[in-house]
Amino acid sequence: MSYSILFSHHRRFIMAIAILSAVAALLVSAFFPLKYSATTRLLIIPKSSLGVDPYTAVKSAERISENLAQIVYTTSFFDRVTRAGFSLDLSAFNNASEIQKRKLWEKTVAPEVLSGTALLGITVFNADKEQAKNWASAIAYTLQTQGFEYTGGNVDIKIVDTPILSRWPVKPNFLMNGFLGLLIGGLLGMIWVAGKYAK
Repeated sequence: MSYSILFSHHRRFIMAIAILSAVAALLVSAFFPLKYSATTRLLIIPKSSLGVDPYTAVKSAERISENLAQIVYTTSFFDRVTRAGFSLDLSAFNNASEIQKRKLWEKTVAPEVLSGTALLGITVFNADKEQAKNWASAIAYTLQTQGFEYTGGNVDIKIVDTPILSRWPVKPNFLMNGFLGLLIGGLLGMIWVAGKYAK
């Protein structure tokens, strides 16, 4: 019996396993706190780009953006952000060890270098909408006013998009988790059927 016929014959069982897995994934997701996102973007302009062809200038900006994206995760940068003068809730960080603080910070902020452009995107996740916006604003302000210290002073950094808040929680991603649960459940169902009935 071919696998296609075998799977078709047991499709109800496979679908049941897939649905159960999707439900389980959604239930597990429900135990995680809901978080909103705030996204801002900055334009990276190398000062040495004057008189340089556009392609080289953009590539230079990309490299600087990639460096800054990694700098965002550092303790040094985090400390500067907390001193930027914005109303930030630090309660989650105050009693954390250095390792816990770094892990939490990495889950809080997500820098993204937009390929082929001189733009650096910053997304912040927080259970409180206002705090997500404040953290994103503080990070963008710190990059704009102090980012040059991490690049040798050869760059201008401008905020081109103020923080945009998500209307709905973006974490956990119930749609994606449910789909993955459905996919994995269906695959496991097919593997079980193949192992039990294939000859």
